[in-house]
Amino acid sequence: MVTYSGEVSHQWARRRLLADWRAGRVSRETVCDGDFRLLAASRFHGESVGRPCPICGGADLRVVLWIFGESLGKMSSSARSVEEIERFADAGREFTVHNVEVCPDCHWNHLLSAREVGP
Repeated sequence: MVTYSGEVSHQWARRRLLADWRAGRVSRETVCDGDFRLLAASRFHGESVGRPCPICGGADLRVVLWIFGESLGKMSSSARSVEEIERFADAGREFTVHNVEVCPDCHWNHLLSAREVGP
């Protein structure tokens, strides 16, 4: 089990962005801008969140765990499974895990939280 030393939630920013989109202050192209790597990661590494996409209503909304950290070397800035994250943590590596919500259908994506892992 991974022990996190802190978490920064981006839920407020998500709610604000969605409110702006619904009010027409932000275009769909702006909120549905997921790049190729993120979309591919959502299909192969993402876990279903069990609720529809807030933009298109699609049922395949997913969460991807994306890791960053100097101690990870070439593995930094990549999607990883919970098991891989646990192995890195058990090895004493310091890194950040980003939980990213992604819709592979319309390309909606938003950072939900960032959590620190380390000794």
